[in-house]
Amino acid sequence: MTCFTSSYSTIAFAATAALILSSLPAEAREGRVRARGENGVAAAGSHNGNSYVRARGKTTTEDGSTTAASGGAVRLNNGAAAARGSTTTVNPDGSAAHQGGFAAAGAKGTIDSSGAAVRNAHGTGSGSRTTNATGTTGNSYQGTTTYDTATGVTRQATCRDASGVEITCPTR
Repeated sequence: MTCFTSSYSTIAFAATAALILSSLPAEAREGRVRARGENGVAAAGSHNGNSYVRARGKTTTEDGSTTAASGGAVRLNNGAAAARGSTTTVNPDGSAAHQGGFAAAGAKGTIDSSGAAVRNAHGTGSGSRTTNATGTTGNSYQGTTTYDTATGVTRQATCRDASGVEITCPTR
């Protein structure tokens, strides 16, 4: 269990470094740092008021399951920011589970998305992802895509104008 905790400690370190970097005055925001541990690596840096942090780690438990996790965040000097993270576990019987997500905000709007997928030992699986986005006009999109090896892909989407009235979603 110590290995399991260590990989998540690496990600916790990365998140803490991101908070520290974003709170420092601009003139102190120059440089890079990289830390390597038994189960992963973390890095952070900054230049011209832009800062980033990222980390990844991998561990194997006594039962043979392997879990890999990674995450990162960036903050730009124009106020835009983004972050992502994911975890994947593969078990000795071939079954696996993955979950991940991201979020970003900037001058053109905001977006966040998260999803998960699973595969059993026989190779069949399912997954889903939900995405929300809002543009500078206030129009928004909320969509969910699901997949199942038995039924295929299903997509549901709803778009709304700035006042919350449902509108037709744009096509590509």
